[in-house]
Amino acid sequence: MKCPVCNHENGDAHFCERCGSNLTQTSPTPVPNPESAAASEPEYTRWSSTQATSSQTSAPSNTPSGSIHKEQARESTGTNDHVSAGGNSSNQWNNIVQNEKVQQAKEVSKQYLSYFLSVLARPYQTMKTVGDQHSLNGWLTMALIAVLSSTYFLITFSRIGMDGLFIGGFLRPLLFTVIILIASIALMYAILKIEKITFRPKTLVAQFGTLLVPAVVSLVLANLFIIISYSIAISLLAFSYIIIFVALNSVLFQYPLNRTKAAIDSMYSVLIANVVVFFILYRLLGEIIIGLIRLMLSPFGRL
Repeated sequence: MKCPVCNHENGDAHFCERCGSNLTQTSPTPVPNPESAAASEPEYTRWSSTQATSSQTSAPSNTPSGSIHKEQARESTGTNDHVSAGGNSSNQWNNIVQNEKVQQAKEVSKQYLSYFLSVLARPYQTMKTVGDQHSLNGWLTMALIAVLSSTYFLITFSRIGMDGLFIGGFLRPLLFTVIILIASIALMYAILKIEKITFRPKTLVAQFGTLLVPAVVSLVLANLFIIISYSIAISLLAFSYIIIFVALNSVLFQYPLNRTKAAIDSMYSVLIANVVVFFILYRLLGEIIIGLIRLMLSPFGRL
């Protein structure tokens, strides 16, 4: 039998003696061609395989983006939670600060009330024992004097029907009284510096404010007596300003003055301080007080 592959004559053999091909097959098995196989493949099979391949290819590319969106969602959620938590914490902090301020104000008012009552009985003896820690009480006392004196003028002007009540009856007396008190402290400071006396400015304020406590009581009574009698009210007002002069002198003379051989005696330096304070008082509040005294002496101002 002739081999169909190499054309070798083999006789009756089943396999070729030269190439070993199987001689029992009538024709060689054709090698399948990929292109022809693809061509003979049904259309829906090729479409389904293409879709499966594309889905497998696109699946990995979609997975990272999905994870990115999830991460972004988690980050945005975490950010919102952080913002809300920060807002809550800031609100809580504001509430804590406000509560602390309220508590501090209550504590200061309680301390000042006990201080006020204790000083009112013995102002001069208490003045000798106060220190830097009482300087705040001194400033509070001076603030009360300024507010109460301006309130007195505001009530008086409103009763006699004057114009410009808030500016002329409240703001101006308030500012003028503050100037008088600050000038008194400045003059005491200057005299003690000239005398070369060692002192603490906060203690000086505390001592001056301690002696001004009776002036607060006098101004409270003056505001109350406006309704009853102008004469009593104006007398109490004048008495409160006299206390300022007494306090200035008492604070200065409890220090050992005239320790140095200065060109001017301590008596005259203190007298100059009193004259300066009186001049400031007269220039700022003199016209107002004189006008009220005239109103008090007039027949229409008496009750």
